[in-house]
Amino acid sequence: MTGWETSERVLESGGFESRQRVLVGEPVVEASEAGACTLGVTYWQAVDRFTRGCVRASWTGGGGRLKLLGGATLLTFGPPELSFDGGLVNCRHTIRGGLLALRAGGSVTLAQRPEGHQQELSVTVEGYLPRLAARTGAPAWTGMLYAKGQSPFHAAVSRRYFELLLRNRDS
Repeated sequence: MTGWETSERVLESGGFESRQRVLVGEPVVEASEAGACTLGVTYWQAVDRFTRGCVRASWTGGGGRLKLLGGATLLTFGPPELSFDGGLVNCRHTIRGGLLALRAGGSVTLAQRPEGHQQELSVTVEGYLPRLAARTGAPAWTGMLYAKGQSPFHAAVSRRYFELLLRNRDS
């Protein structure tokens, strides 16, 4: 695994975009619906494993929930939107709400795509409105819970996710 990168930016709307990526030598999932599904399932397993079961994902046909062990719903998501075309494999979830979201909006996309002679694995969050972030015009310290807690947590989960994808491919 090479090329680890993480980036984050605040949009004019107050929403956040973040992206984590790594480069690997060969595809970790096949370019199919099953491969796209594997990207999603593995990500939510990484959340569970990274938090040692304190945060768990549960899914129904209508979408998913990330719940704290005590039962509080941290985030809710729409059903997976799976796609695969020309080497690009995606699993996308819209963000519908939850305690960590100011309101519904944005998405989480888990992807594998060709990048030269390698494959790029990525986790991209677009248009997310975190409750813990500073609001436009507010003092920067008001967003410290997001900057020091939720944002680094997300990057660490992404790193764990990439490791799980590689381990699952090799087994």
